[in-house]
Amino acid sequence: MSGRLRAVLDVTSPEPLPPDSPLWDCDGVLLTPHVAGSKGNELRRLADAAAAEVQRWAAGQPFAHPVRRELLPLTA
Repeated sequence: MSGRLRAVLDVTSPEPLPPDSPLWDCDGVLLTPHVAGSKGNELRRLADAAAAEVQRWAAGQPFAHPVRRELLPLTA
């Protein structure tokens, strides 16, 4: 891989992704938790948080807010 980000996915079908989905292990794919129904000032905050996570990923740092496969059944 060239180090380029190929896709950032906020919504998948089905949602949540099943544990055996190939997207979990696909190079160049960043999966983010789906946050629906946001409006107002929080949209800016969510965008800033998403951008910060992509920057952390690009720098090889761990995510501040990782998506944990084992917690997917509990997330919206």
